[in-house]
Amino acid sequence: MVRFISIRVLTYVILVFLATSFAYLLAASLMHPEEVLYPPIATKPIPEATADAYLNVRNINPDVPVFQRYANWLGGLVRGDLGVTTGTNKDLSPVLEVLKQRIPISLRLVVLGTVIGTVLGVAVGMLTAVRRHSLGDRGATLLSFVIVSLPTPVVILVVQQINQAIQNRTGFGLPAINPVNPLLHGWDAFLYESKAIVMPTIVLAIFAAASYSRYMKVTTLDVLGSDYLRTARAKGLTRGKAMNRHGLRMALIPMGQYFAFAVGSAFTGSLFVELMFNWQGVGRYAVSAVGIADINGTAGVVLYTGILTLLSATFADFLQGILDPRIR
Repeated sequence: MVRFISIRVLTYVILVFLATSFAYLLAASLMHPEEVLYPPIATKPIPEATADAYLNVRNINPDVPVFQRYANWLGGLVRGDLGVTTGTNKDLSPVLEVLKQRIPISLRLVVLGTVIGTVLGVAVGMLTAVRRHSLGDRGATLLSFVIVSLPTPVVILVVQQINQAIQNRTGFGLPAINPVNPLLHGWDAFLYESKAIVMPTIVLAIFAAASYSRYMKVTTLDVLGSDYLRTARAKGLTRGKAMNRHGLRMALIPMGQYFAFAVGSAFTGSLFVELMFNWQGVGRYAVSAVGIADINGTAGVVLYTGILTLLSATFADFLQGILDPRIR
C-alpha cells in the first residue's frame, strides 16, 4: 500500500503544480492591476519611471513578458515566497502571511462541515438503502434532492431565518454574522465564537450530507444485490448482520474517492458562507483578490485549494487501501 500511496501523492503534487501554474498564467494574462492602480482617467499623470518601479517590485509590469513574470514567481515559490499583494492593495503584504492568517478560519468551517456532513450522509444513505421504498427513504431522497438543487445563498438565508424565528420566540439565538466580538474577552469570547461557528457549519454539513447520502445509497444498493451478500444471508445471517460484517466495507470503498471531491465542494460552498456570515477566511480573500486584480493572491488561493485537495485525496486513498484488501 505504501507504493500505491506514494505514486498517488506524486501524481497529486504534479497536478497541484500544473493547476497553480495555469492559474498564475491565466491571472497574469487577463488581470490588469496597472489599470486599477493608474486608471487612464487619472487627473495627474504618473511618471513612467515611478510606475515601472512600482509594478516591477510587485512583478506585475505588463511590459515584462508573462513567462518571465511566471519564472520570477516560480523562483519565489521554490523559496516559499508567494509574492506580495497586488491590485489596489498597496501595502506590499506577503501573500503567504495573509493566507496563514486566513487558512485556520476557513479550515474550521471546511473540516467541521465536511466531517459532520460525511458521517451524517453515510448513515442516512445506508439506512435509506436498507429500507428502500419506505416513507423515510422517500422523504430523505426528496429532501436531499431539494438541498442539492438549491443555491448555497438560499440555504444560508433559510438557516438564518430559522435562527431569527427561534430567537424572536424564545429569546435565544446564534450569532448571524461576525465570528468574533471585539467587545468580549476570555471565556465570553470563546463562547461567542463557539456559537458563531454553528450556523456556517450547519450549512456546509447540510450540503455534504445531501450529496453523500445519495451516493452512499447507490453504493449500498449495489452491495445489497451482490452475490456474496446473498450467500451470507443464505448461511443464516440477518440482513443487518450481513451488511455490518461484509457489506459496509465494500459500500464504503467508492466513497473514499468521493471524499476528495467533497472537500473541494466544501471550499466552494465556504465562499458564500464566509461572505454571508462575514468570516474573514480564504474564501472571502479569494473573492477580494479577483475583484482588485491581485494576481499573486489569486494564485496563492489556487495553491491552497490544490494542497487541501491533495491532502484530502491522499487521506481518501489511505482509507481505500485499508478498506480494499486488493490494493494491499
